[in-house]
Amino acid sequence: MTQFALAVSLPSSGHDPDKCCFCPLEKVQNPKIVAKIGRDNKSGTLGSNLKSAGDPEYNHLFEDSEHGRYSVEAHHLICGNEILGDEKEVEKYLITQNKQTTNKADGYIENTLHDVDWDVNSARNGIWLPSVPDLYRLKGGEPAVWWGDQNKKKYPNRVNLTDSQRNNISFIVMKAVGRQFHKGPHGTAAPPHQSYVDLGLKELKKIKVFLQYYSNVCPMEDGEEKKRKEPPYRPPHGIANTLDLLSDRLKRELLGPPSTWKYFISKYALRCQEWLKTNP
Repeated sequence: MTQFALAVSLPSSGHDPDKCCFCPLEKVQNPKIVAKIGRDNKSGTLGSNLKSAGDPEYNHLFEDSEHGRYSVEAHHLICGNEILGDEKEVEKYLITQNKQTTNKADGYIENTLHDVDWDVNSARNGIWLPSVPDLYRLKGGEPAVWWGDQNKKKYPNRVNLTDSQRNNISFIVMKAVGRQFHKGPHGTAAPPHQSYVDLGLKELKKIKVFLQYYSNVCPMEDGEEKKRKEPPYRPPHGIANTLDLLSDRLKRELLGPPSTWKYFISKYALRCQEWLKTNP
């Protein structure tokens, strides 16, 4: 059983204070603790935090003899929008009642206390993934050939790569560095059973169930074994580590030889694995 699976496992019954995310109870407000949730998702901030943690982007740059240097992009492992924001419930347990989630719902933590100390832009929740070569993107001037399809009415003279060319270019870097190509929408990259986003939502729902269980069984009142059947709750500060373990679990899905991938962040990653089945 993985660390994440152990972290979200529930007891057969009752309250286990050693596993309870609310225990030991926080009783003193610390206004400096402010959660950063889905709506705070910023790739630039994530990239800066990765650099500060000793993982600069230049460590992951790959150069090809034909297509030149490939760019890299900072990816949120627990995506702020497609996973954390779309799941809707977990965010409520991270913020006080006077704040709102990504989807405009009130938080669950009592206002006299503080948020859970977790940041969607933390280095633990990030990874550098390869993306479009500089040769085909806007970098120090317009490229001779663009990566993406161009609006021919607005830009009649622009030339773009074909879908087949984009596939081949992305396959080169994925095979070389063992990381999935980042470019393109994540939610529609693969069928549900192979979708990285669907996997993230499924695992995040386990955290929701864990939070719901302990919010019902944890005795949260001072000096008495009394439970709170509804918000406001005390901060479930232990859930920050569980979210970090989920980041670790999702990171593993984006690394390694393409033949080993089970879940996909982009259509190019899925196509690469399919192509390798007949072109080893």
